[in-house]
Amino acid sequence: MAHEANGAGGDAGEQAPGLRAPEELVACAAMAVVVFATAWGVFTRYVSAQPATWTAEIAATGFCWAIFFGSAAAFRRGQHVSIDMLTGMFPEAARRGATGLADLLTLVFLAWVFWLATTFAIDSWDTPMPSLRWPYTIHYAGAALGLGAMTLRHAIAARGRLSAARGG
Repeated sequence: MAHEANGAGGDAGEQAPGLRAPEELVACAAMAVVVFATAWGVFTRYVSAQPATWTAEIAATGFCWAIFFGSAAAFRRGQHVSIDMLTGMFPEAARRGATGLADLLTLVFLAWVFWLATTFAIDSWDTPMPSLRWPYTIHYAGAALGLGAMTLRHAIAARGRLSAARGG
């Protein structure tokens, strides 16, 4: 099971599910916000005389959080796509080297995009959402924090692979 192979598994009674998988907890809560906001928007638009204009902003923000934290949960479980057709034909030493290089490049890329997303979220503090007048930082923080979680989860998995390759 990929869940346990990444060192994230264990006895289900050890911790509450949210503590074992905080990315999934955030992603599920964000999806609940998306569903509620969308349903409320549809209800107010077609049933009441006063459509709630703010629901689209809440749904979009929740969707951003759900996407990036869901992706972090996929990193945690090792469920992102990897194509090893070519490296599968390499000798063991070359395969370990290619895996290490791929881990390093992925980690550098994730850290860079995390930094960009964080900078963008901070810079958008003075830009309010049209209806709610909340800062767009709330929206973009989902991307920044989700990318931070992806970076952390990838670093943990890469360290485990490196340790296993070294025999320890």
